[in-house]
Amino acid sequence: MDCCKFLLVISLHSFLISHAFSQSVIQIFPGRIEFAGDRKIRAGDELYCDSWRFSVETNDAGEWDSVPSRCVEFVQKYMTGEHYLSDSEIVSGYSLKHAKSANVSAGDGKDAWVFDIDETLLSNLPYYAAHGFGYWAYLALNLDQKSSMKMLLTSGWI
Repeated sequence: MDCCKFLLVISLHSFLISHAFSQSVIQIFPGRIEFAGDRKIRAGDELYCDSWRFSVETNDAGEWDSVPSRCVEFVQKYMTGEHYLSDSEIVSGYSLKHAKSANVSAGDGKDAWVFDIDETLLSNLPYYAAHGFGYWAYLALNLDQKSSMKMLLTSGWI
């Protein structure tokens, strides 16, 4: 009889322990969590806007014309605060490390670096500051503006 009790207790403990460890670490809490535009997210705007920024930076947000209105203040704080500067410094460091590791030809003068001027060599901060930190729809450069930008680049002003 003692043997049966012992097996029952061991079985019960095994069941409870296996059940406890089989639970997912990630838990979905009840409440509305939505991913579009200006809808409310349970955790608040800061979390939503940081996730939105991450999605945009990884090109997972698709095409978008403006920053969601609830994220304008977040984008302004991000771009004018230490976070944007820190991100820029880290990316610059990795870029420099990559550039130094590149195998260039022995002085034949045919090596070149091609940069995406829109997001690599120029900061978007002045544009965002002048346009409500993304609240107003993005205005693509027209041909005259692109020509002016090219002239500034070739003349050494930028």
